[in-house]
Amino acid sequence: MNRLRLLALPAALAVAGLLAGCGTKHDGTKQDGTKHQGPEPTGHQGHGGDPHAGHGGGQKAATLVVKTDPAPVAAGQPTTLKLMIHDAGGGMVKDFDVTHEAKVHLVVVRDGLDTFAHLHPAVDPAGNLTATYTFPTPGTYRLYADHQPTGGKANTAVAEVTVAGQLPPAPTLAPNVPAAVEADGLTARVTVGNAKAGGEGVVRFELLDAGQPLAGLQPYMGAMGHLVVLSGDGKEYVHAHPADGKTAANVVAFAAHFPRAGVYKGWGQFRWKDTVRVVPFVVKAD
Repeated sequence: MNRLRLLALPAALAVAGLLAGCGTKHDGTKQDGTKHQGPEPTGHQGHGGDPHAGHGGGQKAATLVVKTDPAPVAAGQPTTLKLMIHDAGGGMVKDFDVTHEAKVHLVVVRDGLDTFAHLHPAVDPAGNLTATYTFPTPGTYRLYADHQPTGGKANTAVAEVTVAGQLPPAPTLAPNVPAAVEADGLTARVTVGNAKAGGEGVVRFELLDAGQPLAGLQPYMGAMGHLVVLSGDGKEYVHAHPADGKTAANVVAFAAHFPRAGVYKGWGQFRWKDTVRVVPFVVKAD
């Protein structure tokens, strides 16, 4: 089973306008209003393997640069996201290894953690990324671009997009597991064992259909499940996949390390009947 560590994002991610984070230490504003800066996250492990790889060991993160069309972004309307990833030295990343059937996994989450999307941008030969997404409501959205440069280590670049308008209040993050969670036409009994700050826990999904063990779970992007977990303030992040293990066909489990106490929200993704189902949950690490 893969061991997971969370990416600690800095407290000072700018909120206004468009910004790109995680990388070189500079701050500037371009003519299109895009702003970027350079935090240095640590402790992330994204797509499995060594928990100390990726952002561990002092590796600096990449920088995600975002331009939107239209600009400014309007809620409820399709938006083209044009992205570039720069490495820690400032050079544009042009070549990516395929990890779990995609060159880049782009996770989009609104502040308040009430909106979640997992996209796979198109990548052209020059390394330009393009994706289309409809931001459903006003607010500030964080974009997490998981990628692995060819010949390099897995990394995550982070940016923010602000959608103007009156912000709808996000629901309170109230822990709701261990319990059965109903979402997207199925039920999942979700448990998080040893949810302790600084300790290693196990996030386990037992998937059910009408109260019976779910049959016919299908691979999604090269794995039997995907897990994204964010702290309540959005500063601790992980995107991970389960390792092959001896579990029932309707059980998918992930190992996770919670670096500090607090409330976390997670989204498990599973493919069943040719549809990707999302199972959200909230847990408190003591």
